[in-house]
Amino acid sequence: MANKITDISKIRKAIKFYRNGRSKLFISKYLSLSRNTVKKYILYLKSSD
Repeated sequence: MANKITDISKIRKAIKFYRNGRSKLFISKYLSLSRNTVKKYILYLKSSD
C-alpha cells in the first residue's frame, strides 16, 4: 500500500531497535513495516548524524 502514514511511535521504536543492534528484518517483522520502510528511516537517521 503506497504512501501509507507510519505512526511516529513505530518510527521511534525502529530507531531504538536499530541502535540496539537489531536487524532491519527483525524490526520490519516486529513492527509490521516493510523492510524498505525501515531502511528509509535508518538512512534518514544516518544522514542526520
